[in-house]
Amino acid sequence: MMPGRTWNRVLLLALFVMFSLNTWLVRILVTVSDSDGSGDSDSKSLVKQRDTLLDTVHVLQAKCKGDFFNVDQQQVNSPTNEKAENTDVCLQQVHVDSKDAIILGHQRNTKGFLTIGIPTVKREKKLYIQETLNSLIEHSTSQDRKDVVIVVFAADFNNDYNDHIKDLVVSNFKEYVNEGFIQVVKAPESFYPPLENLKQNFGDELERVIWRSKQVVDYAYLFSYSIDVAQYYIQLEDDVIATPNYVQSIREYIDLNQNEQWVCLEFSELGFIGKLFRSSMLQRLSQFVMFFFEEQPIDYLFKYFNLLHAQQKSFLRAPSIFQHIGTISSLRDKEQVAQDRFFETKRRAHGDSNNPPARVFSNMTPFSMYLPNLAYSNQPGYFWGKAPISAGDYLLIAFNQPVRLKRVLVDTGSDAHPQDILQAGVLEVSRKILPSSPTKGTPVCTDYEKLGKFTEKGQIDVDDLEKTLGYDVVCLRITMIRSQVQWLVVQEIAVWTAW
Repeated sequence: MMPGRTWNRVLLLALFVMFSLNTWLVRILVTVSDSDGSGDSDSKSLVKQRDTLLDTVHVLQAKCKGDFFNVDQQQVNSPTNEKAENTDVCLQQVHVDSKDAIILGHQRNTKGFLTIGIPTVKREKKLYIQETLNSLIEHSTSQDRKDVVIVVFAADFNNDYNDHIKDLVVSNFKEYVNEGFIQVVKAPESFYPPLENLKQNFGDELERVIWRSKQVVDYAYLFSYSIDVAQYYIQLEDDVIATPNYVQSIREYIDLNQNEQWVCLEFSELGFIGKLFRSSMLQRLSQFVMFFFEEQPIDYLFKYFNLLHAQQKSFLRAPSIFQHIGTISSLRDKEQVAQDRFFETKRRAHGDSNNPPARVFSNMTPFSMYLPNLAYSNQPGYFWGKAPISAGDYLLIAFNQPVRLKRVLVDTGSDAHPQDILQAGVLEVSRKILPSSPTKGTPVCTDYEKLGKFTEKGQIDVDDLEKTLGYDVVCLRITMIRSQVQWLVVQEIAVWTAW
């Protein structure tokens, strides 16, 4: 980690860069808006962010003013030196005593793979935390739970609510608490800075400013507590559900981006839900958001943090693996219906098909993690290939063992993307894989026989194959016979075998 003084130099420089970037973006957006009459709300939003960011730079300059960067260590440690006071404000690290923080559960002796941080505060009419924990448990394996820790942060200033959360977890999840899979922590009120006389940026009412400022501090506490718990940290809320095999999905997306320069991977498009960081970055992230807790919401701050560390683009996994389910906000009298567009719950429509074990390949480029196997497996989601799609492109299913087919159905397009169908294609089978085929790559099958052409609606359904084919097949292939500029959704590949 960089020394404190170097880190603050970087903070100041980066914030000036981000201010310049925001200004440039606003100019572009305003120019476009003037030319076509659109985008007023977007430009106003960017202007607000720009102005608030400039104010934020001034805040940091005020906290670290004068000869701060030239102050020697003796001055820093001096309790009476005025410059040392400013330096302490700038260099202070957010510290959490983990032993004092835990009010339920225990820390494991070894560092795991993933920490899931969940702050929870009282809502007026609804409590979602039990549903969230049930979902995380139901959709993880026993092996996953040995390498993952859920940290529930009872973050309300009302101790009765915090005690209720502790009792709820004991009553419903005691087994997982004993295993070290679930912990409940609490922060002393002394951890929080004064939540009064706060800046009312973005025209927010004071109550909202207090709510979102406290929320930022809640996150900072969770970050600091979680530094040594696991290798990675992911942020959730107390009104979120997960998709099946979410831990494996996280592992796979980390592996996929191992050669990328990333600070944050995103597993939901919404706000700060599903944002993953390396735990080695948590102390710095905690310090960063504490600097600006009253300046901007966490949704903005984490993006600036990413830019500060040279992450130039968003790494958003789609399909999303977390969905927001809450409608009653922890902010009084606020209701919200925010749904992740990329969260998939739909499984195969033809549940009576048996889809024998197979590997799935395609030479088409998938959108994010809408991979070819999703069209064939029972996992939520589908294959989504990006345009352009050329004649000769394919999606290949190589069965682990030769199978006698009875029926094959392929459905393309979806309710959300009805135009993304296979416009012209054929379904083929092969009984032979060349011995020279690679063991790990795409197998080479020969002597294909055509089963039929896709309809104008992008569908095909062939039956009675056990009578018409009369042999076992090893490969099933969908082949494009004409190029198309439209993306391609393969919603489902359903296979029935004769025995």
